Amino acid sequence: MSQNDKILTQAEVAAILRVPESTLQDLARRGHRSIPQAWKVGRAWRWLASDVDAFITSRGQQVAA
Repeated sequence: MSQNDKILTQAEVAAILRVPESTLQDLARRGHRSIPQAWKVGRAWRWLASDVDAFITSRGQQVAA
């Protein structure tokens, strides 16, 4: 993680991935590999913007292959 890496909320990641927040939360809780790596801060889930970007890029490459 770089010092400039932004931390995203569940609402932000759900909007980026275009999935309901409840689905994102459920998948994060189960550690599902179909979403970017997440971690909990208190009761809230958080994601690194760079992890979300890398996830989207890798998914694009999988579809193209």
